[in-house]
Amino acid sequence: MNKISIENNNQNPLQVILDTVSDGVTVIDKDLTIQYQNKIISQVYGSRIGEHCFKAYRDRENPCENCVVIEVLKDGRERRGIMDIPTPDGDILLMEINSVPIKDEEGNICGAVEVARDVTEQKKAEALLNRTLIESNTMLKSLYDEVSEASGYVKTVLPQPWTSGPIQTDWRFIPSASLGGDSFGYHWIDDDHFAVYLLDVSGHGWGAALFSVSVINVLRSHALPQTDFRDPRQVLFSLNDAFPAEQHNDMFFTIWYGVYNTSSEELKYSSGGHPPALLFSSSCPTDLKMVPLKTPDFIVGGSPGVRYHNKIQKISHPASLFVFSDGVYELIKDNGSIRGFDEFLKFMDQTARESELSLHRVLDDAKELTQKDVFDDDFTILRVDFK
Repeated sequence: MNKISIENNNQNPLQVILDTVSDGVTVIDKDLTIQYQNKIISQVYGSRIGEHCFKAYRDRENPCENCVVIEVLKDGRERRGIMDIPTPDGDILLMEINSVPIKDEEGNICGAVEVARDVTEQKKAEALLNRTLIESNTMLKSLYDEVSEASGYVKTVLPQPWTSGPIQTDWRFIPSASLGGDSFGYHWIDDDHFAVYLLDVSGHGWGAALFSVSVINVLRSHALPQTDFRDPRQVLFSLNDAFPAEQHNDMFFTIWYGVYNTSSEELKYSSGGHPPALLFSSSCPTDLKMVPLKTPDFIVGGSPGVRYHNKIQKISHPASLFVFSDGVYELIKDNGSIRGFDEFLKFMDQTARESELSLHRVLDDAKELTQKDVFDDDFTILRVDFK
């Protein structure tokens, strides 16, 4: 029988590498006898070289059912699987097992390498996300049956305006005739961090609206694995990973997500293909400043592995932040021309300098331009006042 030899010289570069990786590495011969363990395995189970792997790691008298190593030893093909592995202290870990064959000089299979990665927390987070999405979809179906008007349904998941406190909010949401995919939210992450976000799903109809609300529910319940919701770029990266367009009827979305730190008085933000938010602040009426807030990042769900970026804006009190979708400024005027973003910026800046820049004033301007009460796209604008 061909045996496997692993050099146990501490100065061996391979040994050093194997002992520094976070995954457990075991070399097993054709009799399922352990010939080598790296450091992390030895720290958990002690040295079990010379014992059968099923006895050393699972305290079994016979090989495990569906053992990937046995399958690898049969045909030499790489295998991967998930197994629950008990630890000596009584915990049960969910381990992703990846196994590849070892062959001798003649090409005969003489053993296998088993790499074990602890995916317990990852799978718990994925299960939480799935449960949240299922619960969200269940809630949406129930609301769909109960609410006769589509616009009324969407408004049921939107937060109430905050009319008191150091942070106050207000909004206007006018769904288009065909109902788009706009939605938004805001909440305290903890005592020191306030999150505000607005998204716009591609397309129109119930599909876009339901998708939009699903994303909002995930943000509101913090149901994204391994994500710090105080870090906007992490949130956008995780959303991009959780909602790929090919799994959601080719729908993607743009989003603006910001987190205000009350201690540092800084607003950290990131945007994925979304129009800039507008920050208005002044130390006195004659010193009004309008600052567009945007990061030049890609839409969410359009491509895997996209990296997003953060920017930080100091907030000088009092200040007002306006977050909106493109339906607020891309308006077809009564004469047939289209108002673009630059014209909207001029209107916002001029109105803020000459009079009070209220959401009522913004909406009235849109109605006056279009001579309509309902627009071709969702009209969604959110105001946050930092007192």
